[in-house]
Amino acid sequence: MHCYHDWAEKFIDRAIDHFGRLTEPKHLTEENAWKKDYDWQVDADDSNRYFLVNEITKERRPLTEQQYRDRHYSINTGE
Repeated sequence: MHCYHDWAEKFIDRAIDHFGRLTEPKHLTEENAWKKDYDWQVDADDSNRYFLVNEITKERRPLTEQQYRDRHYSINTGE
């Protein structure tokens, strides 16, 4: 952990600025709580391997592998 602490002491502000410093808290709502996930232990037919899950309601919606791998695909509508 010494190396990490040395690195963080020098570069943590630069890393936060690179990825975007938050100035206001983000509020998780049912509309923006969707995230992509997958189940690596599915049946042989591979159905329902990829899905969206709402982290508040726990609702799951199936995805194709192509939708899962698309970095821009999302159903999040809230801010």
